Amino acid sequence: MFSKISFVAGLLALTWGLTACDSKVGEAPPPPTNQEFGGAQCLSAVKPVVTAFVKGEATTRDIEASWDCAGSAVEKFKRYVRGRSSDRYTSQELATFLEKNFLSGETITPQLQTEFMKLKQLFVGGSGDYLTREEIDKLLVLFDNFSDISVRVNPYMKVFVFNWSASDSAKMQDNLKYFEQANIEIQNAARSLAALIEKNGQSYLLSDFVVLTNELSAFFGESWEFPEQISRYMPIIQKVKKALAGGEENSIVPSEWARFLLLGSRGYVQYLRYYYFLKSVPETGMAYRLSYIASSADDLLSMFQDFVAEKPEGKVTSEELGDFLKTLGDVWPSFKISDKLLLESMRIKQLLFGGNLTDFTTQDFEKARSKVVRVKSVTERFLPYYNVYAGEWDPSLYSDEEAQEFFAEAKAALQSASKDAAVLFETSYDLKDLISLLEEVEKLYPPAKGEEGLATAIKKYVPLILDTKNMIFGTNDTILHKEHWPALASLASRIYGEYLYYDYFIKDKPADRLGTLLALSNTSNQTLNLVKELIDQKKQGYFSKTELNKIAIHLVKLDILPSSFSSEIIDRLLDVVLNRVLVTPERRLQGAKPNVLNASAVEVARQELQIWLDTQAWIAKQTENLKSSEGFRSSRMIQLLENAKGSSSSSKALKIGTGELLLAVSSPVPMTVDSEGRLNISNREVHYYTAKSLTRLNMNRTVTRIAIRAFITSTQRLSSYSGVTLDETQNAFKSLRSVLVQMGLIDDKNMTFASSRFREANIFVPHSDGNNLLSFAEGVDLVGMIWSGLAINTKMKSYLFQDCFNGRSNVRNSEKVSVKCAAASYRRHLSKAASSMPEHTKFYTTLPEGMWPQYIENIFKSAGYIPDGKGVASLNDIMLAPHVIQYIEMLYARFDTSKDNYISTEEAMKAFPAFKGVMLELAADQIKNGTIKESDLIDVFGFILRYGHPPTTLGEKMKFLFNWKGKPEKWDIWAGRSQLSEILGYIADEVNKAAKNNKPVKMDFNLKTSEP
Repeated sequence: MFSKISFVAGLLALTWGLTACDSKVGEAPPPPTNQEFGGAQCLSAVKPVVTAFVKGEATTRDIEASWDCAGSAVEKFKRYVRGRSSDRYTSQELATFLEKNFLSGETITPQLQTEFMKLKQLFVGGSGDYLTREEIDKLLVLFDNFSDISVRVNPYMKVFVFNWSASDSAKMQDNLKYFEQANIEIQNAARSLAALIEKNGQSYLLSDFVVLTNELSAFFGESWEFPEQISRYMPIIQKVKKALAGGEENSIVPSEWARFLLLGSRGYVQYLRYYYFLKSVPETGMAYRLSYIASSADDLLSMFQDFVAEKPEGKVTSEELGDFLKTLGDVWPSFKISDKLLLESMRIKQLLFGGNLTDFTTQDFEKARSKVVRVKSVTERFLPYYNVYAGEWDPSLYSDEEAQEFFAEAKAALQSASKDAAVLFETSYDLKDLISLLEEVEKLYPPAKGEEGLATAIKKYVPLILDTKNMIFGTNDTILHKEHWPALASLASRIYGEYLYYDYFIKDKPADRLGTLLALSNTSNQTLNLVKELIDQKKQGYFSKTELNKIAIHLVKLDILPSSFSSEIIDRLLDVVLNRVLVTPERRLQGAKPNVLNASAVEVARQELQIWLDTQAWIAKQTENLKSSEGFRSSRMIQLLENAKGSSSSSKALKIGTGELLLAVSSPVPMTVDSEGRLNISNREVHYYTAKSLTRLNMNRTVTRIAIRAFITSTQRLSSYSGVTLDETQNAFKSLRSVLVQMGLIDDKNMTFASSRFREANIFVPHSDGNNLLSFAEGVDLVGMIWSGLAINTKMKSYLFQDCFNGRSNVRNSEKVSVKCAAASYRRHLSKAASSMPEHTKFYTTLPEGMWPQYIENIFKSAGYIPDGKGVASLNDIMLAPHVIQYIEMLYARFDTSKDNYISTEEAMKAFPAFKGVMLELAADQIKNGTIKESDLIDVFGFILRYGHPPTTLGEKMKFLFNWKGKPEKWDIWAGRSQLSEILGYIADEVNKAAKNNKPVKMDFNLKTSEP
């Protein structure tokens, strides 16, 4: 706005002569009585010309004619009119003459007379009290100068008075050329006016110009906008005048006119450039807009440089800048500045332009100008991809291949431009200063109520940024050093590029789509490459666990990682990841314990990720033409996997992945899932490996593979996929137990989690073989059943909260729940939560009401509930019930070959191998001391299925020895689900007794009748 007002000042100076010769404003004293002022009739036509000129609508002929008329009138005035003094005219005499001869009742006030006389002094010199005849001669010469200036400026007046438009993009080049010609002419006019004024050696007060514009507005009876604006912004003009032109704020001395008028004209052009080419034409092409910005920035900096160079001090001090900014605050109350904000802003100036914190010098502006060209060059490089960087690009408008190519170009341009942009920084910068800057901004401009301020938002990330910076560059401070800017810029551009790639090609895209997976593979490898490069750049060649722990803790504080992740948990997880997961089993077994993230760890991560990605992409390709409910039968799936595993065109990663899937799919019970991720456990329905089922299976495979490779101690068992031992499983649990406890996933007293899962994998999953190893296939099954149980439990929890906790949603897992209420809730809702187990739903919905409480209590006991007479259970235990039900259903799906919902004698014989291992473990001491033989275990197993427990009483032992042992034809086993639940309940009771007595769990398999 300052520039606009400064131009108005110049414009009034241009039009003063014309206005002064209007038919209502003359300069002659009262003429002699009865004398006609002949030759001045043309003055009546001057006012419309002035009006047209101010609107940018006057013609050159009219302007020249008006000035000629004014000159003729002045000449006649001098010839025919005399004042009281023979050689001069007072301002009142001039006013009276005009009022009588040219005005229709208007009065030229004494104040307006005074202000005109001040202008007279500027342009022709002399006194402010009168006009001499010699000065009239000077006026005639001045009018010729004004005429010349007016004619030269006239073609561009529309630009200066906002009566022009640059919106026609077809003529944009012509518009630019026209605008720059206007820029040249207004500066020429300013120089010409300055020259006219300077030779008279007169000063002028800026405050007088405010008075003049107000008086003119009142005299013409017009509601002009600019007098009010000039009055409002004059304090700003005065501050800028002092800062850039020098001298006193309110006074323009002869030597300052050139600087002041050029300052006004050039500043006004900057505003016009913004108004026409940025503000008023938002649809203008980006290339043009960039040119406008660059041109405007260069011109503005050049202007500041020129004026500062002409100041005696040769600089603009921060104090002067502060005074100016505080004046802005007086004019615009919403604009606020403080000494602290000014200081922090000067630090930014130092970062970008160099120099010091106390002032702006010509060298600073020169350096800034040199950077305008560089910035323009850098900007032009990535300008064609602006919409990509702005998040406004639509890849769907291209083919997949074209979209990938275009984005690759955009990413390359961004990285190249960022490297060049980094050299623009002149110094180092302390991030503490950034916080100070943002805090001061937030203090002066508080965020809306309820909204987080920018300083508060960014401040949270600064510790993460600092520790990441220190980790990468090996520093230990808060400073972004100058030599680090190129690397930081490159890192930032690459990270942002990968984020954009994720946003355009992965986010919100179908995860099972081949294109999405290929995109994920691309960005994953690029990210790993970046991490590896950062590691290689470090002197040590690695990121230490301590450094990574710091970063992880920051991520927890930012809610990026779970809040339950304490420093201890993170340290334990990092220990497992760095020393087991990201180390090849061969190196680990040779004693390698790097405890760091190094290049080899990155390659291990790449290998495992690529196996998952290639396998997932293969799945996507196989299912791309299938509906979500369609898939492959087991036999067909096995064939497809065998083909992929053996194909020479398959990658090494794909061969590994499909080979491991083949182990999982070669199963007596297909591990397929429904649309909600729950296992379809049924031996009556046809199972299809849908895209969702295969995706889940691949995830289960990946988790199992990583876990086994991290803790196995035999390369032979690793390569043969025969699995891990109980000790290895316990070791894995020991490594992660504190993590599981602190995260609330298991109870602090739970010491049998690993052994329980180990036994479950050997008994209750499709591949269970009852041996002393948890095989790879069993592990995949177990992981799948755990995910499925969690999915069912998630649904049941919502029902339990509604039925037993009055709809509360903030129920903690450690809270107690009424067993009776939980049983009723399960009865009411389990069919919905576990609809993926149709045979179980049919069983329990037809179970007599009186039998349900006992059945579900046995399930709860198997899940961990210990009856204590109070009728309440921990929610933690109740939540495991879906897993127990799944185990029961998996036994029926696998062994109930007759599909009659009972385990018969023949089916029990086939099921025994799965249970043999755990029975050997439980009876180990008794087999060792000879109270039972290993060959007796199948008979005991059958007895348990028939009666729900081993033979314990004398009568039961007699029956076992004489009517049962070795006589399977007499067993008559028909074990239904209720009976299985009783067996599981009995086992749970025995386990709890042993735990209470602090003894290991051992079944009483003593079959000697003399020893009860």
